[in-house]
Amino acid sequence: MTQASKYFILLFCLSAQVQAKTSDANQPLNINAGFVEIREQEGISIYKNKVHITRGTMTIQGELIYVHTQKNQVQTIRIEGKPAKFKQLNDNNEEISAQSQKMEFQARENKLILKKNAILIQGQNKFTSDHIVYDTKQDLVQAGEAVKNNETSTPERITITIQPEKKQETEPNIKK
Repeated sequence: MTQASKYFILLFCLSAQVQAKTSDANQPLNINAGFVEIREQEGISIYKNKVHITRGTMTIQGELIYVHTQKNQVQTIRIEGKPAKFKQLNDNNEEISAQSQKMEFQARENKLILKKNAILIQGQNKFTSDHIVYDTKQDLVQAGEAVKNNETSTPERITITIQPEKKQETEPNIKK
């Protein structure tokens, strides 16, 4: 099996149906923090001390958060925490949650990048790695060294737990 084939199979196995709720993009961004510094000319806002951000069904929590804007539109949100946390519902009302030491949410690309002790959970399925990219628009989860920067150092291991679908219970067939 070629390296390209192995990579394709890995990407196929890591794909998940985790599309974010479409209506969230049209909702206002709400921020609660203990400290704020707004640099309007630079398009940067810095929030510290138990920061909580919501937008529709999306919630982000961290200790230090940078919000980068351009023309009054959020471009990126960088989050640091112990751990930083992310939650959102998809269009099927399933919860997607994530946590890591550092995160970056790229609003225009609909990507959440998790760095350092990253965990992504959809329903009962769980991905753990040191680096995870969750693309809400393409319904794609990517994890591991290939996503990080194609280094040839000791490959990182990715742990995936996929729960079986629950079968509908049927009533026992009792003869009368």
